[in-house]
Amino acid sequence: MYDQATNLRELMGKTQDVRVISIASGKGGVGKSSIAVNLAITMSRLGVRVLILDADFGLANVDVMLGITTRLDMSYFLRGEKTLHEIIQLGHEGVRFISGGSGVNELINMREEQLSSLLAKIVHIDAPIDLIIMDAGAGVSNTIMQVLLASSETIVVTTSEPTSVLDAYALVKTIVKYDASHPLHVLANKCENAKEAQNVQTGFVTVCGRHLGKNINPLGLISYNHDFTTAIKRQVPITVSDPYSAATREFDVIARTILNMPNEKTSYSVLSRVFSRMLGMNKGAVGV
Repeated sequence: MYDQATNLRELMGKTQDVRVISIASGKGGVGKSSIAVNLAITMSRLGVRVLILDADFGLANVDVMLGITTRLDMSYFLRGEKTLHEIIQLGHEGVRFISGGSGVNELINMREEQLSSLLAKIVHIDAPIDLIIMDAGAGVSNTIMQVLLASSETIVVTTSEPTSVLDAYALVKTIVKYDASHPLHVLANKCENAKEAQNVQTGFVTVCGRHLGKNINPLGLISYNHDFTTAIKRQVPITVSDPYSAATREFDVIARTILNMPNEKTSYSVLSRVFSRMLGMNKGAVGV
């Protein structure tokens, strides 16, 4: 595991200019992809140029959540039919994304060296991008570990359900075995209230510190909201369909925390976004 982690870091290079955040979970159904999409939209509103990579290769759904029908996906790049630039597509609020494809055998069955080379090209992409969000698959497979180790840091998503917490712990344990220094955050999703989220995060951080010797950064919470389900069914992210909802405010707080920006009320008007870019927030916000 150590050798694989070392080789990946060498392949990624020491001069990576773009911040790469992977979003992962120990099990499916915890809202990981929805968080990736809404977080990207929120960061874009804050002046950051964001690219989402749907890194659940062969089982992708980011384009579905964005409500965008796409023909182009990563398989076109692997076959040499398109360049990376040509498969990048535009979503809400200026967010760019690359589809991981759905039901594509060559993506599902990528060889380890193919995936490593692909990830290296993506994180060093020559494009006007400040930050890449990689929506990884759920679980602890070697493919998922490669995606996570290619990132600058990983956000582990869990709910308050015991099975979700246990699977998230198993994920962290596996990451630590590959690379004990990899920065990790935990985000509590679908929580009934702030107290429940606090309990989940505090307990998780304590257990990881005690049993794995790993410091985990508690990132915050996204409350359970029926509007989330409605937004997913409508294929319109909640930060777009309801920009003044509690969930949208929570995404704003989390995005600002990640970007190390003051947590303050955000205006979602076009004019405010133009001013933020004019003031150079897009570079200063991500610290690159």
